[in-house]
Amino acid sequence: MYAVIRIRGKVSMRDEMEDTLMMLNLKNKFNCTFVPETDDYGGMLKKVKDFIAWGEVDEDVVKEVLQKRSKIEDVDKVVEGLDKGMSLGEMDVQRSFPLSPPSGGFSRSTKEPYPKGEVGYRGDEIIQLIERMV
Repeated sequence: MYAVIRIRGKVSMRDEMEDTLMMLNLKNKFNCTFVPETDDYGGMLKKVKDFIAWGEVDEDVVKEVLQKRSKIEDVDKVVEGLDKGMSLGEMDVQRSFPLSPPSGGFSRSTKEPYPKGEVGYRGDEIIQLIERMV
């Protein structure tokens, strides 16, 4: 599954980009959500790549975010559902989780694509960013 974090705000954003972010349940800066690795979600992520950071995560990271930043009582059940390819909306649970700005701030530009900047596909290095934001 992918972890998706909104890095940038609404300034100079087209309406279709904002609609896509709403479909991903990323209404505010520094919100995080988890989505399955499907072609549909992949297209949505590529469309808003200039406003988000995303990458693959493992169960431990998902559990940490859910335990610290959500109101979900049965975290293990939600992680199990995510592993099976279900989305958070299908499980009727909280769909996005507010994170803090990264401790120590961003080390690179929030306007440049990864690896020069912070936005875009990061692979498994998204885990380090999440750990700084939880």
